[in-house]
Amino acid sequence: MSIDLRKSVIDLSKKAKVELKKKGLESTKSQVVLVLDISKSMNALYKNGIIQHLVERILGLALNFDDDGDIDIILFGTRAYQLPSASLEDLEGYVAREILAHYKIIEATKYATALHIIKDKYQGNQADPIFVIFVTDGNNSDKRETTELITELSKESIFFQFVGIGKEEFPYLKKLDELQNRFLDNAGFMHVNDIASIDDSILYERLLNEYPEWLEEASLKGIL
Repeated sequence: MSIDLRKSVIDLSKKAKVELKKKGLESTKSQVVLVLDISKSMNALYKNGIIQHLVERILGLALNFDDDGDIDIILFGTRAYQLPSASLEDLEGYVAREILAHYKIIEATKYATALHIIKDKYQGNQADPIFVIFVTDGNNSDKRETTELITELSKESIFFQFVGIGKEEFPYLKKLDELQNRFLDNAGFMHVNDIASIDDSILYERLLNEYPEWLEEASLKGIL
């Protein structure tokens, strides 16, 4: 990794630490999972470096949460794919090397494909809680299956922070944020028109908005 990139990510981690302290999360340990949409409409964001920078920003957060200092990454579209984790050591060129070199950003939008990978990998997790940042720019075609999986996973130590980017209204994700009949409210939603231009500190503050409440309730209900 170049010195400039390492310095940039360390600076990001400092900004994230400020927001964590504000929310009383400075000593919280979590495994961060970044879930990325590879539907056709996302193509430009991969090609112009915006997704690479997003991975760097999320790693800045993860450096505070996780002693291992890495993030698990999952791609989803018509199907879903588990990627190698991203860390400071292999962050440079991650998107070009691990995503663009192997996957075409042309798929449809099915959230449940990624949720199945998360369920298979983390259901029954007894380690640190799982903080999933789920990024999409479009509404999905598998709402029923997605709802069923989010409901089922509400009994697990997994929190989903959905991030809708772009000009879509995301009515389903807004509905999912308020979904009834769950053991625990395990999902939050935020909308960002332009993920590239949002201030780093504001991004972290909004990503963490509902996580402290979930941690508290999950502890009270014996999940953590």
